[in-house]
Amino acid sequence: MNDWVSHPITQSIIVPFIAAWITTKLLNHLRLSGLAVIAGFCATVYLVANFNFEPLSSIKIIILSGMVAAVIGLMLDLTSNTWQFMSYLIAITCCNVVLWMLWPVLQQRDILEATIYGIGIVVYITWVTILFDRLATKPARAGSAGMSLGIGIGISASFSASALLGQLGFAIGMACSAYLLTQLISGKPYFCGRTFTLPLSILCGLIPPATIMLAQMPWSCLTVLAAIPLVANVPLPRNWSLREQIIVLSILTLIIAASSILIVPD
Repeated sequence: MNDWVSHPITQSIIVPFIAAWITTKLLNHLRLSGLAVIAGFCATVYLVANFNFEPLSSIKIIILSGMVAAVIGLMLDLTSNTWQFMSYLIAITCCNVVLWMLWPVLQQRDILEATIYGIGIVVYITWVTILFDRLATKPARAGSAGMSLGIGIGISASFSASALLGQLGFAIGMACSAYLLTQLISGKPYFCGRTFTLPLSILCGLIPPATIMLAQMPWSCLTVLAAIPLVANVPLPRNWSLREQIIVLSILTLIIAASSILIVPD
């Protein structure tokens, strides 16, 4: 039994999928099905890190930031915040978090290199955060983007000699897959909101830069991964059913995720 629980496939694929599926089904009538992504992610964290935040390493900052983002996203959804600049405020906050997380690593580089890295990371996380925030009312698009981005991050990080970050990426992808599958089966949209997109954008915004700085993932992967939420915004015929939207969006975004995987060996 212990061998089964400690297996990476169980920890990063099976468990987060089940946790997200249960969360989606149980909480949708409360308009809280967006908690599926953080539920699946936390299920994996419990198995691989046991919520031990001391000492506060870069990976633990990622985990903690995702959990805090889920709480903030829930509060924003419950208060029905319609402030038009909220997306930019969220992006600025995310940028501060990623720079705080990677500051010890950036300090070890020369000024020019650290500046280039810092600007690139800030541009990436700003892009991802704003695009995901625009998907907060579009469950099929947000779920497809999260699934493909999580899977792309998971495989890219695993090939880049960072097994733990890879497992966290897979957990995100599998949680979003469960969220999508419930809608595909029912044919009805489930509530999304910032409860879903905020922790998703934080986690998918922090893990790739951390993998680049702490492991061996090439910068080119970052540009490809950033295209996934953009592709999830592609216009579709208005008369398409929810099932058709989910299938097409999933295929398109997974193709982009696959292209990021092909870059890693280079």
